[in-house]
Amino acid sequence: MHHEAFIDLNLLSLEVYLPIFWSLFEVKRGIQRFFDFERSDAKLAAVLITPTLILVIGVVAYPLIYSFRMSFGDVEFANIKDYDFVGIFQYVKTFTDPEFIQAIQVSAKFVFSTVLVKLVLGTLIAVMLKEKFFGRSIARALIIIPWATPFVVVGIMWKWMLHSKVGVINFFLQRLGIIHDYIPFLSSKTFAIPCVVLADVWQGTPFFIIIILAGLQTIPEDLYEAAHMDGASGIKAFFTITLPLIRFPLFISTILGTIFAINSFDLFFVLTKGGPGKITTNATLFDWNNAFKFYHLSYASAISYVILMFSMLVTIGYVVLMRKTQVE
Repeated sequence: MHHEAFIDLNLLSLEVYLPIFWSLFEVKRGIQRFFDFERSDAKLAAVLITPTLILVIGVVAYPLIYSFRMSFGDVEFANIKDYDFVGIFQYVKTFTDPEFIQAIQVSAKFVFSTVLVKLVLGTLIAVMLKEKFFGRSIARALIIIPWATPFVVVGIMWKWMLHSKVGVINFFLQRLGIIHDYIPFLSSKTFAIPCVVLADVWQGTPFFIIIILAGLQTIPEDLYEAAHMDGASGIKAFFTITLPLIRFPLFISTILGTIFAINSFDLFFVLTKGGPGKITTNATLFDWNNAFKFYHLSYASAISYVILMFSMLVTIGYVVLMRKTQVE
């Protein structure tokens, strides 16, 4: 009896534990198959990209969703936990607010000026850096320094250079006899915006140079030799060979430069803080003031998405124009 009971107990144990052991074995095999990267590159890519994906969702996606929801409410810093849905009221307010319209105009002037100057300078300097001359490698390396310098550092540097009392630019202009007295550039309604454009051009032109120079390197020298044999001058070769063949790099640098300029904040904040008055208050600085100075969080969120909409419209316009020129 005891022997039969012992056998029955063992059979019962097998019936209970065997499925468990088999499940664990299948789980182990599944894990081994999943991490068998030699058989599937997609699995390796999924494992490697997952931490970054989680980080992007946490740092980018969640704040975007949260701020988008906030833009349809009426949230102040004092009642940040209270959410009152007001629909598109904040968005209507942006298009009827004269201060925001003025900030958009400041941004438009700044974007047009800085992108145009950087595009022209970037093209000319890239053409010069393509040619062979003594110290070309050093020049190409040094040209990247302004672009690699943080915006805040650039702003502080230019703020001291443009200082109304100890600025080196005032010093040289007076020494050269161009001015008699030091000029308060950053507090002048005439010179404030041009000074911000000057600092941004100095910092951002190398970005244009790098992209355009990369495009210039792809142009075969045979084309220039054939043009020279046909009697074409350097200027004619530039307009008939160089410009058409670097059209795509020009468009790419212009699109990215425009987006950077629309979102420009650091230089305005460090150099002028929007002054004198609100002469240099661009859209992003106006947005920052509403969010962190006046604590109008919902209105600031709506402004952010309006700025994003303008950036998307400009980008789409550039892409459509680029495709039309490619078809032609």
